[in-house]
Amino acid sequence: MLDRKGNVYLMGFMGCGKTKIGSLLAKRLDLPFLDTDTLIVEESGMTINAIFQSEGEAGFREREKRVIERLAKLDKVVVALGGGAVVDPGNWKSISESGTTIALSYPPEIIATRLERKKNRPLLNPFSGEERLQRIAALMEARSVFYRKADLFLHLNQEVEPGRLAEALSGFLRAII
Repeated sequence: MLDRKGNVYLMGFMGCGKTKIGSLLAKRLDLPFLDTDTLIVEESGMTINAIFQSEGEAGFREREKRVIERLAKLDKVVVALGGGAVVDPGNWKSISESGTTIALSYPPEIIATRLERKKNRPLLNPFSGEERLQRIAALMEARSVFYRKADLFLHLNQEVEPGRLAEALSGFLRAII
C-alpha cells in the first residue's frame, strides 16, 4: 500500500498520544508498529528515567539516534518517536527521507493534564503545578519549529478519541501514499 516514503513517523510532544494513535494507525494500515522509547528501554534494560540519571539527556539522545538510524532502514512500519527526537538534524534527515511525517499537537494545558501524574518524564519530573505547565509550554515552543516541518501538522484544541484520529490519519495516508 505505501509506495512512496514507506514508513510513517508520528512526532509531537510527550503526552500527545503518539504511541496509542500509532498502534491504532498501524492496525488500520496493516503495518508493524514500533515505538522508539520502548525500543530504547528494551535494548538498554533500563527505564528512561534510569538512562537520564546514569547517562544524562545526551546519553539518552545517542541511544535514540541509533534506534532511529536502524528504523529508517526498514520499510512500511509505523513509528512513534520520542518528543525530542526530531530536534537532532541527523534524526530529521533519517526520518524525512524514509517516511511520511505526522506531527500531533495539543495546547500545553491539555498536555499538562495528561501528564499530571506521570513520573516517568525526566524533563518534567523536577516541576509541578504552574512551573510544570510553564516548562511544558517552553519545551513545546522550542520544539514547534521542528514539528511544523512534518508532512502533516495536526494541532487539536480539544481531546479527540484516539480511534477517530487514527481512522482520519489512515484516510489521509491512503490518499497521499
